[in-house]
Amino acid sequence: MGEGIRIRACLAAVRDGQILLVPQHGTDAGPVQWTIPGGQVVFGEGLQGAALREFEEETGLRAEIAGLLDVSEVILLERPWHSITVTFAGRVTGGELAPEAGHRHGRKVPRWFSASTIEGVLVHPERTVQKALDCGRDADG
Repeated sequence: MGEGIRIRACLAAVRDGQILLVPQHGTDAGPVQWTIPGGQVVFGEGLQGAALREFEEETGLRAEIAGLLDVSEVILLERPWHSITVTFAGRVTGGELAPEAGHRHGRKVPRWFSASTIEGVLVHPERTVQKALDCGRDADG
């Protein structure tokens, strides 16, 4: 990647106290790390449009954005790697849950996690996942 900065846009959907996550295989952190659906923003694409596009590609579901949830970044000077992730809160509006078609890393099946089932599961970014679950609990309550 060189010394550029990667910009990612994600959408955190929480329903009935559960957050939808997708598996990332073979990461630096472990064999499987669960992440909020999202990906790289392409040139000329807005952040919200990228988040909605990536969410649908990775989950098969359509969604709408409710607002900004979090901004996080990872800087690893030794690699070099710099990634900024903008995560929106949103809600599912349609579609059918399905793995991303033809992904280069194999079958990535999205899964809903509650606060109790996510304990001990490797997630990224952890703070953002927790924020989403907390906001979802407030919305349900």
